[in-house]
Amino acid sequence: MSQKDNTPTRTVVFYSRVSIWLALLFISSGLAIQSLQINLMTQSDVDKAFSNAMAEQVAQALSTRLDDTRKLQLAASRQTQTIAALQQADVSWTQTLKNFMPGAQNVYLINEEQSRGIQEELGFSVKDLVARTLKGASMKVEAVLRDNKLRFYWASPILVDQQIAGVLLVEYGSNWLANFQAGVSNQLGHIEVRQLLDPEVDRKGIEIFSAGNIPRNQSTPVARAINDYWFLTYTPADERPELALLPLATPWFMSLFATLAGLFIIVWLQKRELKRNHLNLLVYVRGLTRKGVDTPPKFSLKLFHDLAEAMRHLVHTLNPNATSTERKDITEKRMPMHISTDAPKAAINFSSPNLANVADIPELEVEEFDHNTPPEIPKHIFRAYDIRGIVDTELTNDVLFWLGKAIGSEVLIRGFDRINLAWDGRLSSERFAHHLQDGIISTGCHVNRLGELPTGALYFATFELDSPCGVMITGSHNPANYNGLKIVIDQQALAQEQIMGLYHRIARSDFRSGTGIVEERSLDEAYICRIEEDVNISRDLKIVIDGGNGVAGPIASRLFNRLGIEVIELYCNVDGNFPNHHPDPGEPENLVALQAAIAEHSAHLGLAFDGDGDRVALVDNLGNIIWPDRLLMLLIEDILPRNPGRDVLYDVKSSRHLAPLINRHGGRPTMWKTGHSLMKKKLRDLDAVVGGEYSGHFYIGERWYGFDDGLYAGARLLEILASRTEPCSDVFAHLPQDVSTPEITLNTTEQRKFAVVESLAKDSDLIADARVFTTDGLRIEFSDGWGLIRVSNTTPRLTLRFAGDNEQTILRIQQRMKQALTLHAPEIHVPF
Repeated sequence: MSQKDNTPTRTVVFYSRVSIWLALLFISSGLAIQSLQINLMTQSDVDKAFSNAMAEQVAQALSTRLDDTRKLQLAASRQTQTIAALQQADVSWTQTLKNFMPGAQNVYLINEEQSRGIQEELGFSVKDLVARTLKGASMKVEAVLRDNKLRFYWASPILVDQQIAGVLLVEYGSNWLANFQAGVSNQLGHIEVRQLLDPEVDRKGIEIFSAGNIPRNQSTPVARAINDYWFLTYTPADERPELALLPLATPWFMSLFATLAGLFIIVWLQKRELKRNHLNLLVYVRGLTRKGVDTPPKFSLKLFHDLAEAMRHLVHTLNPNATSTERKDITEKRMPMHISTDAPKAAINFSSPNLANVADIPELEVEEFDHNTPPEIPKHIFRAYDIRGIVDTELTNDVLFWLGKAIGSEVLIRGFDRINLAWDGRLSSERFAHHLQDGIISTGCHVNRLGELPTGALYFATFELDSPCGVMITGSHNPANYNGLKIVIDQQALAQEQIMGLYHRIARSDFRSGTGIVEERSLDEAYICRIEEDVNISRDLKIVIDGGNGVAGPIASRLFNRLGIEVIELYCNVDGNFPNHHPDPGEPENLVALQAAIAEHSAHLGLAFDGDGDRVALVDNLGNIIWPDRLLMLLIEDILPRNPGRDVLYDVKSSRHLAPLINRHGGRPTMWKTGHSLMKKKLRDLDAVVGGEYSGHFYIGERWYGFDDGLYAGARLLEILASRTEPCSDVFAHLPQDVSTPEITLNTTEQRKFAVVESLAKDSDLIADARVFTTDGLRIEFSDGWGLIRVSNTTPRLTLRFAGDNEQTILRIQQRMKQALTLHAPEIHVPF
């Protein structure tokens, strides 16, 4: 067969032309089904917008109707004649009030003694409503179905000398909302309003009213909350606004012609570049083989660059007379180093098992490890959402190297080739970073070395730098002899089985091999500028910052000064010994110095950060600790009105008042497992707008990235407080709260802590008459309070928390928990 017969006839341009015709085929097919797409998708969007608008309009109208009735009755209950009639048992005034309240059938003036027997006439539901109002509950309407007739009851308190002396109870009949119901058009769809006091007990509830025609065709209903337990459902009619199709088709035709023109231009440019690079490659190979000239040209296409490198490698391999200078040049292109333009040669890191014997590489003094066989690594340091252990006992330099190999391999397998690395101010952190880095680059994964930063800045790097992966070396809020790793791949923190997967990868020596590069990066200024551009402080503030000698102190001070806030620093220097107090703002004893400094300097408030700066605590101007679940309430009140209908996430340790507050502001509450990795994954799954944990982690998705960052959360809280004129203590006084305990910890063992919680969950005496939640541990809720016991994911402990209407409620729930713990775990000391 001749040489001509062996010549390939298909070129790169041939395949490009085939791609063009395939693209034309796809575009033509798209145009053919365009009308169907518009009908099914665009029309669907119009229908959804119409349905949402109708439901919102009716819900707003009903809310206004209820609000008008509420204001009228409150005004009546404050009349001096009403107070006198209550004290004198004068029923004639109730007839007068009835005439001023449209739709009222009966009006009652009830004191505490009279409330005890009203169930005989009005039923237990009304008795409970009156009893709650006498105790100070907020005024609300409640529908009651008695004798198959629907009645509405409003109860408002009657105050005498600022004390509740009785209740004005007004009964409305079923026709109370008749005028509102008649105003709903039968042609626009079907509207139904139901009352659901307890959805888990009664899923149907009571029908308040329904109006309009039920559509013949199946339509997607839209739901709106009127208040905490009244819900409106709107189902659109069969006839709805239709979208004009012709104007929507015009962009498709324009896109078709633009695509055709663009494809032909690209093919022409591609053919020109192929010819140019082809010629450059021929010239380079001819000079390399005939003259020994090794000066590669600049190719515009990576394909030809790779071909030139392959030819160069082949020539040097086959030519035994290559000079030592040529071999050294090849080696220098492959060796890993810390890239720093002004670094002395002795400071460059050449450590790599693949290059240990290459000529001309200086020998550096390094710690001797067996880099062929992994050491025995304690399995228990691989926890639910991070890696955590005791320094130089469970976490050693050698262990960090092998963790680096596992993390680097995992990053490469996930399709990435670079990882951001930062560390906190603990004494062992920078040393650990060096050995972790060596393990990472031994896999061929590159490292952006960011230096000493808060954890939030490391998370920020995964969104703003050239890699969505990162490792933070930190012991967080743990004692000084602890350290650990928080790991992010593809902007998601590893958790549970993903972290345990690193342990198994090390156990089976499943690693990638290669030569990575380390590049020094500076990120702190970009991080501060990003927050400074986002947050606006609208008035002068004086605050105290307690850095706890953690890594957040210096950057927090710079940040808040740049925001125009007067900052008083407290322990803002980084000291890994933590000489002043433990770096955990969740413990009240660690906030004593902050409370004293606020009083001394007459500051508006104080902020405290944990060891790595991903958590924040707040103390108000009076020295009161504002627990994080109430800080989350403030964020919710600010964020949800701009994001109606969005999800809000909170952990099992948070207040029972969060769900009603979220509902009132138009959000959807979700209680979830404690732990920053678990919360961030759920936040991403729900596309939640904001979330928080009782430990002080806050996750803000509005204007931010959704990760936990104590510095950014603190800045957003200050932005909200600066927009209010009242003192910080008054702002939080308006938010609902229980009497509560801080977190209580019980020491046990890693193995025992899980068995204890499992036994308690089966204890019928403990959970009797309670709503039980097992999302994370065991949470038992009663009508007046709740208790929680769960496994700590970072220490061999159980954590508990209690909250309720008063101290007596907490003592009752604690006593029940103590009895169960004494039965199932008598070896554990219970401090309550």
